[in-house]
Amino acid sequence: MALCTTAARAQQYTQIVLGDRLASVYMPPEFMFVNAKEAREYLRQDGSSTEGVLGIFAPAQESRNDYLVICRFEDVGYVTDDDAEKLNANELLTDYKDGTREQNEDRAKLNLPPIYVGQWAELPHYNKAAHQVIWALEVKDEDSDAAPVTSINYNTRILGRRGVLSMNLVTDPHYLLVNKYKVASLLNATTFNRGETYAEYVPGQDKAAGYGIAGLILGGGAVAAAAKFGLFGALWKWALGIALVMKKFALIAIAGVAAFSAKLISFIRKKMGYVDGDLDPTQPR
Repeated sequence: MALCTTAARAQQYTQIVLGDRLASVYMPPEFMFVNAKEAREYLRQDGSSTEGVLGIFAPAQESRNDYLVICRFEDVGYVTDDDAEKLNANELLTDYKDGTREQNEDRAKLNLPPIYVGQWAELPHYNKAAHQVIWALEVKDEDSDAAPVTSINYNTRILGRRGVLSMNLVTDPHYLLVNKYKVASLLNATTFNRGETYAEYVPGQDKAAGYGIAGLILGGGAVAAAAKFGLFGALWKWALGIALVMKKFALIAIAGVAAFSAKLISFIRKKMGYVDGDLDPTQPR
């Protein structure tokens, strides 16, 4: 009986292959999946970055606490976790805030509204066993402590051999606690395929990102680019990455992700054909 139950449960899940056989997700039946091409189109219309987008996961059924999980791959190489125990949350947050103020000047030129960082909704932390880096930030429309929180960007980065897989939850702040546990089932069902796992990195042969967990949280690929062009000179150290380097690039991790938008979720659901639950939500379209 137990075997039959397990087999029946497995049939309810849909295997989603991300990228060119990069990673796999065994998607629970309550989710729908938007492929990379369509996901980029929706995000572009919403004024969000499409770089590295592999797809979007969203709840198939409409509810008051809708959310999105935007999946991306950062082809930056191997990110070391040697600095995981040295993270300073206060300094990281300061650099985020400074970075957003500068980046908003570019958003204004594109006729896009500004985005501001509030406080940590969840402090940065690292799950060494799963090679997952997790943090969450409040997002606001105004640069004020008193301004209401309009969105939460709940970030999970899964470290791999050649780069980082991002499974970013975008949710209404009122439903963060509920939605992050729902999405946990999705995150736990996501793995790099054989040949792409963190443990399979070959030092001296595979590309290294050139930064650690702190650099990943604050800027990822933008930090590596800055280092490549010598912007940081001989002072390219972990401490500098926390205190100075990230101010210019901090918003990369925020601006690259859509702020919560019920309108966007509704648009995606309708375009995918999910209306009043009339389609099988386990089938990616």
